[in-house]
Amino acid sequence: MGEKMEGLKKNRIRKVFSLFAVMLMLVAFSAGMAFGTDLSELIRVTRNGMTLEVNQTKVAADRFVYNGTTYVPLRAVSELLGKEVGWNAITNVASIHDSVYQKEALSGLLPSADGYQWAYSGFAEYSHVMTLDSMTDEAARRIYRISGTVGDPSGGARTADYTINMQYVIEQNRLVQVKAEQTMMDSKFNRLTLIETPLVAGTYWTEKVADKTGSVRDIYSQITKVTKTADGLNQYTVRYKDRNSAYYEQRVIREGTGVVSFEKLFELGIDSFSSGYFLHEPDKIVNVNLTLYFPDGMAEKVHPEIRSVPVDNARTAYAALRELTAGPKKAGLFPSMPAGTVVLDLSIANGTCTVNFSREFIDNHGGGSAGELMTLSSIVNTLTEFPSIKRVMILVEGKAGETLGNILLDKSLERMPDLIGK
Repeated sequence: MGEKMEGLKKNRIRKVFSLFAVMLMLVAFSAGMAFGTDLSELIRVTRNGMTLEVNQTKVAADRFVYNGTTYVPLRAVSELLGKEVGWNAITNVASIHDSVYQKEALSGLLPSADGYQWAYSGFAEYSHVMTLDSMTDEAARRIYRISGTVGDPSGGARTADYTINMQYVIEQNRLVQVKAEQTMMDSKFNRLTLIETPLVAGTYWTEKVADKTGSVRDIYSQITKVTKTADGLNQYTVRYKDRNSAYYEQRVIREGTGVVSFEKLFELGIDSFSSGYFLHEPDKIVNVNLTLYFPDGMAEKVHPEIRSVPVDNARTAYAALRELTAGPKKAGLFPSMPAGTVVLDLSIANGTCTVNFSREFIDNHGGGSAGELMTLSSIVNTLTEFPSIKRVMILVEGKAGETLGNILLDKSLERMPDLIGK
């Protein structure tokens, strides 16, 4: 009898510990991007000791009683009541609202007439064109049917399927991309939510999606930034992150146009790199010779590599950082950017370039004081090649004062000529 009671006690402790671990993860989520803020508290609860029904439907999610109050996940109950649950990762506001078909808001992100054509250019002579063939309205759903082709850089020497069949689907409060293709440089997922309402910075959502191998991934997505073009159109930068790997995607979606740029992590083991494509607007795209700095094998100096890159002439500094994340092409040089690092934002004012990196910049760095210095020297010396940039301020997820290993990133950094080799 004593052994049985002891076993029950240990099982109860395991349940409490397991729930505590789950609660810690929920707290980390609810704190959004406020890394370093610990709001967790150890409590003892009774887990799943009662049955909860909503309109005669049992709530399957974990539930627990604490101090006489029953707690259940907000989303589990709200969805059974036909409500939508929202989360803003910037303002830390959760919301419950009626499920509304957001046709007007989301259709404003796409072209309004059949025959519209997109032409994209990208990394390593990549290109594709797409045409809006039709728009169809169904009950609480609008479907944009699109066809296209990927450019063949081999001039016909390769045998491959270059066709693209795609749909943009507006349903409820989300715009979903559904595609069938073999050679398009795009998402590894054939179905993915591109954006959700409300169309404001911080809007955050999660979904389970299957990649092309059938593996199911947990994707966390967020509108990270909202800006306006020179002619007053809203542009939404959206980041999509795989919870369990370094893989990410990032899109910029413009009113009346749709996707104007796309970037993702090409997963090639230790040689993974970021690249993508952008909307080809001939009057804005120019070829620029960029001087990039990469470290040598001894991690003593960074050395220049000149690379000609077609870029939007208003985003040259951003293009330089993107090329840094792709790594060097010159023999004897090595990557300087941690795997999975994304440039969330970049601005230049009064000679200071402020760069906002994703958390991977800190978390995925290999460490070592020499390696840390090489990473910073690579970034700063590359950016200060531009006459308008004298200093570089590095933020991580919008925060100053993070540490890259042993280096505190609380001040702007000037050019490091002593660390430049020949």
